[in-house]
Formats: sequence, C-alpha cells, structure tokens
Amino acid sequence: MQVQPLFAFGAGIVSFLSPCIVPIIPSYMTFICGTSLQEMDRAEAPRLKVIGRTAFFALGFSLVFVALGLFMSGIGSAIGRGSRIISYLSGALIIAFGLNLIFDFWKTLNRERRIHLSRSPRGFGGAVMVGMAFGAGWTPCVGPILASILLVAGTASSLGRGALLLLAYSLGLGLPFLLASIFFNPLMQRLARIRRHLPAIRIGSGAFLVLLGSLIILGRLQRMNSWLFRLSGILHAWSTTEPSASRLVLAGVLAAGAVALLVSVILVMIHRGPFPLVRTAFFALFTVLAALTLAGMVDVTAFLVSWLSYQGL
Repeated sequence: MQVQPLFAFGAGIVSFLSPCIVPIIPSYMTFICGTSLQEMDRAEAPRLKVIGRTAFFALGFSLVFVALGLFMSGIGSAIGRGSRIISYLSGALIIAFGLNLIFDFWKTLNRERRIHLSRSPRGFGGAVMVGMAFGAGWTPCVGPILASILLVAGTASSLGRGALLLLAYSLGLGLPFLLASIFFNPLMQRLARIRRHLPAIRIGSGAFLVLLGSLIILGRLQRMNSWLFRLSGILHAWSTTEPSASRLVLAGVLAAGAVALLVSVILVMIHRGPFPLVRTAFFALFTVLAALTLAGMVDVTAFLVSWLSYQGL
C-alpha cells in the first residue's frame, strides 16, 4: 500500500500542537539553547545560536524517527506487505489510538517515558543528543500519533518509502520548532490563545487518527494516490495545451491568497493586536509568487504536477 507523505507531515504538525508539547515549548527552547526565558524574551540570546541549536535538535529526533521507520518497514517486509490482515490490524490499532486521544480510556498510554536531562546541551552536538532523547521518548499525546505513523510505515511499499514517511513526520514536527526559534516573541504572545484550544486540538488529533485508520482498513489511501496521479496528468495536459491560461489562473489564485492575508493583517492592526509577522511574511511570499508566475519566471504548474505525481507513486 502506498502512503502519502502529506499525511505524515500533517501528523507531525498535529503532534507539535498537542497538549503535551505546546505548554513546554518555552522550556524546551531555553534548555536546548542554554539560555534563560528572559534572555529569549528580550532577544538577548544570539539568534543564529538559537536557530542553529533548534535545527540540530530537530535533526536528532529525525534520525531516531527515520531509523524507527526503517525498522517498522523492514518488519512489514518480512511479514508480507500484501497481506490484508496486516492492514486490518494496523488500521484497527490506529483507530484505537485515535479514540483513546478523544476519550482517554487506555491508561497505559498515559505513562510518560521521556528521558529527562538535568544539564543544557553543549554545542550543536549536544542539541542533536537532546533531540535523539526526545525522539526516543513516549508522551501521552505524541506517542499514539507517532505509533500510528510507524504502523503505517510497516505497510509501506519499500524500506525507502517507510523512511520517507517518518522523514515527512519529522519535518512536520521539526518545522514548527524551527519557526518558534525564529519568531519566539510573537509565539509567546499567542501561546495563551493556543492553550485555550488544546482540548479541541486533542479531539481533532484523535479524529485525524480515526480517519487515517479507517482509510487503511478500507484500502482508500492507495485510491487517493491514484486520484492525485490522475490530477497531475490533467494539470500537465492543461498547462501544455493552454500555458497562458494556466499561468493566469494560478497567478490569480496566488493573488487572491495574498489579498486574503492582507485583509487579515489590516484587521489585526485595526483592532490594535500584536503585529502579525507570520501572516505578513506569507502575504509577501504569495505576492512575489503571483507576480513571478504571471511574468512566466516561475512555473507553479510544473511544481504542482511534479508534487502530485510523486504523491501518486
């Protein structure tokens, strides 16, 4: 069975937003970087040091996750990838993990197995080691999601695909950490708002796993891949026969996204909220991409075709 890395990437983001990670982001950031919360808040800590150590921290848990993906994919290969029994069992376990996140009936999963370190890491190598310790742990919220992705990796079509699945998960989990190191102050201002939504995020995470498990049992993930592959063919044919029209439409879509982001930025400023740095950055990105696409300097259609074709492999 082929699995879309996009699912794993989304699962990584969901893991980052879980009630087990969000409340301790400031503690993790200060511990990894060997600085105090006051220094981080006043931007006194060297920015490149903070970003670099966070990146190496993400590299550490990525190495562990990819190794686990290879291991689970190898087990799936030994048992037999084509067995529907494996798909049924994996899907049922993932659904059970998801229901547990919603209703909290499986108390064994609530035991925390993270490795606790008393001293801040030294240098980038130490940040990698802390990341590996983080990746080797098991928290009540992240554990079921990670276990579900590992079960999916066990049904992947090859060792490389299983490893790639966990790499996508690592990117989904690591990219928010990296963004937090870059936009630390804006993140701290919004952390209280995020905490209010943690129960809903937990329920949404459970629903995500239930959906994923159901798709595996029904064999729909493979069908979704074929739909994406067909869509890539349609886009390719359209861009080949009508290059000007496709370029104009995609530029319009990007411009519409930029306008929507600009409106949201203006509304925040009218209500005297904190400066929406992230939304402003995305507004600039969408604006530049729309202009470059309209001028024919960037081929967004080719990128979409390549990405959809890869997802549909």
